[in-house]
Amino acid sequence: MSNLLRLLRYLKPHWIHIGLVILAMIASAFLEVSPAILVRRIVDTALEAKNVTLATKLAFGFVAIAMGRAVINYTQWYFSELVGQKVTYEIRQSVHDHLQELPPSYFSSMGTGQVMSRLTSDVEAVQNFVGWGALLLTQMVITMVVVSAFLFRMNWRLTLATLLTFPLMFRMVFWFDRNVRPAWKSVRERMGKLTEDLQENISGIRVVKAFSREQYEVTKFRASNSAHYEANMERAVIESKAQPVLDFLSGISPIVVLGYGGHLVLGGQMTVGDVMAFHVLIWSLIWPTRMLGWLVNHAEQALAASPRLFELLDSEPSIKNVPDPIILDHVKGHIVFRNVSFAFPGDSKEALQDISLEILPGERVAIVGGTGSGKSTLVNLLPRFLDPTSGEITLDGVDLRNIDLKSLRSHMGVVLQDNFLFSATVGENIALGKADAPTEDVRKAAGLAQAMPFIEELPKGLETPVGERGVGLSGGQKQRIALARALLMNPEVLILDEATSSVDTETEYLIQEGLEEVMADRTCVLIAKRLSTIRGADKIVIMDQGRIVEIGTHQELLSQPGFYRNLFESQFAHEDVPRALSLELAEVRRLSENGQAERV
Repeated sequence: MSNLLRLLRYLKPHWIHIGLVILAMIASAFLEVSPAILVRRIVDTALEAKNVTLATKLAFGFVAIAMGRAVINYTQWYFSELVGQKVTYEIRQSVHDHLQELPPSYFSSMGTGQVMSRLTSDVEAVQNFVGWGALLLTQMVITMVVVSAFLFRMNWRLTLATLLTFPLMFRMVFWFDRNVRPAWKSVRERMGKLTEDLQENISGIRVVKAFSREQYEVTKFRASNSAHYEANMERAVIESKAQPVLDFLSGISPIVVLGYGGHLVLGGQMTVGDVMAFHVLIWSLIWPTRMLGWLVNHAEQALAASPRLFELLDSEPSIKNVPDPIILDHVKGHIVFRNVSFAFPGDSKEALQDISLEILPGERVAIVGGTGSGKSTLVNLLPRFLDPTSGEITLDGVDLRNIDLKSLRSHMGVVLQDNFLFSATVGENIALGKADAPTEDVRKAAGLAQAMPFIEELPKGLETPVGERGVGLSGGQKQRIALARALLMNPEVLILDEATSSVDTETEYLIQEGLEEVMADRTCVLIAKRLSTIRGADKIVIMDQGRIVEIGTHQELLSQPGFYRNLFESQFAHEDVPRALSLELAEVRRLSENGQAERV
């Protein structure tokens, strides 16, 4: 009931249109009894007196009623549809807007297919009921009240006899309601899983092809499709049981009208016209009662869909602004981690453990470690894609949690491992965070990221459309566009999560040449595996199993056994490692003796 009331609240802002619909419904209900009155007068008065003129006039009354119904029905259905579409728009917009507030971690636990299913089929189910189902139910109630009052006024005995089957019809409707609700809930859940599997298959089609998993995917989708089919058939069985019973019960009432009504006519208690009018009107009660089952069906679809929508709408963003957050006008880039630990929800093992690290303004810091060491998790804390479970991170002395999210992220340029591109032009993808940027600035950012050479070769240059997720571009090209996107924002803090991992060594060298200008006087945090990227950092942080195990410069870490020295040896495995290492150590000693702080 709470979900139903919550759905009906969406109708409140549209009370003027709903008022017009209800007035049209009341008028329609009174017009519903008009044909019966005309039938009674034709039979009892015009035909009895053989008055052709009166019969003709009364016949034209049906035409007038039909014209009145046309106007009323237009008003009713147009404004019902208007309300339905507006409610659908508002619900879908509310869900979408709320999704923008949720952190990336939410979408890791909630599959994309599930989210899409809620935004499409679930919203449509709600629209069908809230938009016109609820209004149609209101019309049925009004019609049944008006018609019942008229029938009781004509002959209360025949009315009671006719309504004897109605309790059984209502009982069948409630049985249907009780059983079809869980059936529709199961259908909705299976549809969400089906959509999720389909979306995953389409998004990962290249991986499917690369590993010859077509048959596996066919089998997996067939299982989801079969589960959805079976859930729908369970629902169909329930509906198939209910409808024939309702048909049978609704067919009894006209028989009672003709049988018992004929008896009353013979007894002089009713006229033939009364019975004919009764027979016309009884269907105005039978059809709404039968439609009640159909409306209940739509209501149950909405009630099965609404908890899924409200679950999403009620999910509180785990990362949000505090009251009166701090707006940063300018950032120096002084970052401090103090005893920071982090664990993903539901995971007992901490991904980061007691991290303490200071990054000075303008400093270039490289984060290095093996797979699963916590590098990406660490940098995801900076733009608050994640929040620490304990400890604090400060930017220029201010706890990140006290800074306005939009303000914080406007001062940070982020290039992630997953270089997502939207279905837009190359230029629009680069200007994603700064839509009003002049074309010259876009070109400059693309030039620094070494993206202009391949962009100029595209059919329309910066105006070339990019396919979904960057289809049509190589991994290295997408990576350079993502890098240009971050550089265009001119951020005080630049975060590069393996930003050059998909480019060749020559292109990486050119990108680093361009970044030298960009990184000047700017705090940079880089995750990298290539020694050529790491060695130029002011500080190198080595991570292992969520902890910092080594910190130092290239020379300091290379001069002592450990992870970094092993990395150096592995990357020069194709060369004479002892010779390469001895040359590096000799250079380290030379710089140390001369007291120089230059980077090798």
